[in-house]
Parts: sequence; structure tokens; C-alpha cells
Amino acid sequence: MNLLNIIFSKLNMKNGIRIFLSIFVLVTVVSCKKDKGIINVEWQNESLSLTSEICAKYRECADKEWKSIPGNLKKFTEGRLDETQCQKRFRESNAYKLIGEDPLTIQTAYKECHKQILLFSCKDLQEGKIDSVPSCVAFQKIQNGN
Repeated sequence: MNLLNIIFSKLNMKNGIRIFLSIFVLVTVVSCKKDKGIINVEWQNESLSLTSEICAKYRECADKEWKSIPGNLKKFTEGRLDETQCQKRFRESNAYKLIGEDPLTIQTAYKECHKQILLFSCKDLQEGKIDSVPSCVAFQKIQNGN
């Protein structure tokens, strides 16, 4: 007899309620389990370095446009592009944890996208040309879990 059955039999619950509660507990336990991904220290260090370079590129591009950005949005944007915050957010991502696709696919897509971002001009980034780069599109799908 498992633990749930013992508990529920002691409480003299009807079978329907017992089944419902058993399913509820099982679903809760399964849904609370987070996918921690694959721990690959070499990749984590490399990807944080790439992320730092990408954030620096966007900061550089944003610096040229700060005068045209409203104050509250400017502060929000600066905070998101700050290297510490940028890396903190990336540490929570699918790419950092190698979740959502084959690890080699994730690494390749991110490296290729990173390379293209650094080659783009600020104008290219502002015009959304990143959306036309297959590796960046693939990477975004991985990040979004699609």
C-alpha cells in the first residue's frame, strides 16, 4: 500500500475523492518539477561570454539613440542591457541550460547568431534584420520553447 492510500484510508474518504486527490497530488508533483537541463561548464562560460558581447553591441547601438528614448523606457532598457542583468537573464534561458533541442544544435545556432549580430550595423539591428538570419530565428525558437 502506498503512502497516499494509507493516508486516505485513515481519513475514511470516498473512493472518488481519493482518486481525485491522488491525481491532483501526482499532477502537482510532476508539474512542479523543473527541467534543470544539462550542466556543461565549458558551454556555460562560453555562452556567457557570447552573451556579454551581444549585450555590449546592443548597449553601443542604444547609446546612439538615448536622446530619443523617453526617460522611463531608457532606464528600463539600460537595466536590461547592463552586463550583470543581461547575463543573469541568460542564465535562466533554455540555451544556457541546453534545453529544448539537441545541445549541439543550440550551441551552433547561438554561435552563428552571435557572429551575425556582431557583424550587423546598429541600423541593421534597429530595422530588425536579425529576424532574417536563420540561425537567429532557430535560436529564438529554442529560447521560446517552440
